[in-house]
Amino acid sequence: MLKIELKRALLRKKFLIIIFIGLLIELLSGYNAIHKFLFFDYNAPDIQSPALQASARKIVQDGLNMYSVWFKSLTLYTPLMPIIAALPYSLSYLEDIKNGMVKYIDIRTNHKKYLFTKLLANGLAGGVAVSFPLIILTIIVSIFFSGSINDFFGKGAYGGVFANLLIYNFYLYALVHIIINFIFGFAYSSIALAISSIIKNTIAIMISPFLFWIGADLILQFFNVQSYLPTSINQFYLTPNVTLNEILVELIFITFFSSAIFILKSRKRNIYE
Repeated sequence: MLKIELKRALLRKKFLIIIFIGLLIELLSGYNAIHKFLFFDYNAPDIQSPALQASARKIVQDGLNMYSVWFKSLTLYTPLMPIIAALPYSLSYLEDIKNGMVKYIDIRTNHKKYLFTKLLANGLAGGVAVSFPLIILTIIVSIFFSGSINDFFGKGAYGGVFANLLIYNFYLYALVHIIINFIFGFAYSSIALAISSIIKNTIAIMISPFLFWIGADLILQFFNVQSYLPTSINQFYLTPNVTLNEILVELIFITFFSSAIFILKSRKRNIYE
């Protein structure tokens, strides 16, 4: 049954479009940050001395540093991750209810098995949707850009709790970052699935993870719980005081809490009443 659900989630044009949109957002963000370096005018009259030319080339070289390009490409993408996580499959339960498929499934299999399979397939789809564009971005940046960590303006600051890993090996850091993004996508897609068992408004379902991301952040700021701010968790690479334990605790809590709501609200008696 999981195989069928994953095929529904991943082998659709919609999923490929979501991946493309995610990558496009990253590329546009990166381009916005580096276009001034790509088209730098070395013939400008105010930088014609050898010293100024050398200084200008150094500035351009640092601006096109692979570390800088990679992180700048995340600027627009990171705040949109909650919505991207919800896009692939979070409406599937609502679709099953509307077209009567859930009744057919209940005849053939255990209802609880169906719900757990739906949770897993939705989470995997959300995780892949959020993390896969970053995999492609990493490959693109590695091919077209180069540079040393020593020339990166964010050395020692970017990477958060993994800043030393970033200094040691960019690709190991990128792998860890991608894995955390996958877990984030899994967790936040569960929010949308849970909401789909409560309301039927598709737009509200799709934006519910983003509203949670903002709303929970405001509430925790009010109570001065800085370590678990949702905005800090998914921007952990900019927040040195957020630990791996705090990242995992929050994302696992969101996953289990959302899953519990979905299972409780999707019981048979709620469907057929």
